[in-house]
This record gives sequence, C-alpha cells and structure tokens, in this order.
Amino acid sequence: MKKYLLVFFAAFSFLTAQTHIVPEGYSGFSASFNHDQNVDFFGEGKFARDSYGNGIGVGYIYNGTFGIDLGYGYSLYNRKDVYDFNVGDDESNSEDENFNFVENFRSENSNLGDKTFSFGLTYYLNESQTLFEQNLPINLSLGFRYGTKNYSSDALNFLNQDFYGKFYAFELGAYKEIETDASFYMIPRIKLSISNEKNIYDSLVVPDDTSEDGSVPSVGGSLTDSFRLSSTYIEVALPFILQGTSAGQPFIETSIANKYGTTHLGLRFGFLF
Repeated sequence: MKKYLLVFFAAFSFLTAQTHIVPEGYSGFSASFNHDQNVDFFGEGKFARDSYGNGIGVGYIYNGTFGIDLGYGYSLYNRKDVYDFNVGDDESNSEDENFNFVENFRSENSNLGDKTFSFGLTYYLNESQTLFEQNLPINLSLGFRYGTKNYSSDALNFLNQDFYGKFYAFELGAYKEIETDASFYMIPRIKLSISNEKNIYDSLVVPDDTSEDGSVPSVGGSLTDSFRLSSTYIEVALPFILQGTSAGQPFIETSIANKYGTTHLGLRFGFLF
C-alpha cells in the first residue's frame, strides 16, 4: 500500500513547480542547467512550438534554511505561424520590419529572444528552522527574486530599437522529502510565482512640419516609453537526488509549468556539492 501511495504522489507531483532542491539540514553549493520546451496539448499546430528556455544557476544553501542564488537564462518565443501588425496602408507588414509593443508581446512577435540575469533569496520553513517550535506537515519556502531582461529580434535590429526590462517576483513553495529503498530520494514540490515587470523601449517621434521658429526640423527624435506587466504561474517539479558520490550529489528534475499563458515541460540536471 505504501508503495502505491508513493507512486501516486510522485505522478501527481509531476502533473501539477520549482523552488530549490534542499535536503533537510543541507549546507553547501548547488549548480544546475535546465531546459524547458513550450508545448501545445490541444492546439491544431505543432505540439512542440519553436519556443524554449535555457538556464544556468549557481547558489549556496545554509543548514537547509536559507538560500542565495544567481541565474542566467536565454529564451526564444515564436508561438504563431502568422503575426499581425498595426501599420499604415503604405507601410510594410513584414515580421522582420515591425514589432508589437503590447503586454502580450511574447506571443505577438516572431523569433523574440531574451537574456535574463537574476538574483534570488529564499527562506525555508522545515525541520531545521527555528522560527516555529513545532514540526510542519510539509516544508515551505518563501522567496524573492530580482532581475533584468534584454530582448532581441530581427525586427528590433531593423528598427534599431532597444527593448529591455526589469522585474521582481515573490515565490511561495511547498515540498516534502521522500526516502526510498533505492539509491535515491525525491523532493516533490510545487511553486507559485507572482512577478511584476517593467519593459522599456524608445517610441519613435515624428517631427512636426515646422518648429516654433518656423523652420523645418531635419530629423525626428525618440521618447522613452514603457509598460508594466504582472504574471502568475504555477510550476510542479519532481527531482530525483542520488546518494552522495566523490563529485557530490547529482540530481535530475522533471517539471511542468504554465508560463505566460502556455505550457512548458522542463528538465534540469545539477549537483549538490
């Protein structure tokens, strides 16, 4: 019976996201590489879209209660077969010559890449913590993350347009360490992330026919503009941590998340040192 419950819980964890991998009482460094693929379960187009994300992360965990980490990631967004742009009758409608600066810009522009740098702090409520003088039925995590993004595409290059942003996020996670009879153990967990971002670009300013002194300006200018975006996503992860080796504790993790309104399947490899 215990075996069937364990299998059921593991399957549920995979089907429903990711904080840090933190064995109880662990102190040490972690390093990982992850890849997630944007998929479409119910659409009529491709199952695996031409959108993905890659990330590298390093961090340090103290006594299983406090973690600090740095991350770098690169993502590509290309979800549609055809893109529409609000342009004039005499203007080009090419995907490489126009860009939609709208809140859902990740789905309304083709071949959009972003580079992300982020810094995170996490506190873990588990058996090693002293904040509560009682054992919790499950372990919890509270996190804060801040980072920057820089976007790129053929259209932005054609327009000679800078497009970048800043963001911060609050993360709430729940996890539970499960021992097995094999040479590994699992820490299935779920994470809720609430993020706010500010994306900045230069709006093209068309010059007036005449200036105040009656002369005709020769060139136009630009005006910095921005828009804010809030997003919430849930991610579920199931990591398998192998017993310690001479090179540390290797782990592999599967995950599923709903990011920016679409499903992403993820796979992460790493080590605890």
